[in-house]
Amino acid sequence: MNKKYVMSLSFVIIVILVGAFFLLKLDKHPQTVSQVSSDHHRVAPLPKEITITLSKTGFSPSTVTIKVGSAIRWVNKSGTQETVNSDNYPTNQLHRELNFGIFNNNSSVVHTFTKTGTYGYHNQLNHTQEGKIIVEN
Repeated sequence: MNKKYVMSLSFVIIVILVGAFFLLKLDKHPQTVSQVSSDHHRVAPLPKEITITLSKTGFSPSTVTIKVGSAIRWVNKSGTQETVNSDNYPTNQLHRELNFGIFNNNSSVVHTFTKTGTYGYHNQLNHTQEGKIIVEN
C-alpha cells in the first residue's frame, strides 16, 4: 500500500474514533427536560412536594391545600422524637396511611396523596398539635 493511502485511512479512523468518543460521552450525560409542551403533546408536570415543619409549637403550616399527586414531607425540627398520625385521636383510624409513628429530630416522613379529600392528622405525643391537608383535583 502506498504511504498516502495509509495516512488517509488512519486520518479517517481517528476522526471516527473521536466522533464516537464524543457521542458516547454525550449519552452518559443526557440533558434533563423538566417539561415539554406543544400544541399536539403535553407532558404532565412532576408531582409537587410541600414541606410541613413540626416544631415544639406544632405543625407549620397547619393547613395545606394541594393537588392530587402531590406529596407532603413532614420534617421534625422539634428537638425530640415526635409523630405524625391520622385523626381521630387517640385511635388514628380515619386515614391509616398517615400513621407514620415516631420519627427522630431532623428526620422526615413523606406521603403522596392520590385521592381528593380532607386529611386531618396530629402529633400523637401532643395531640393538641394538629394539621389538615386538603387534596383537590
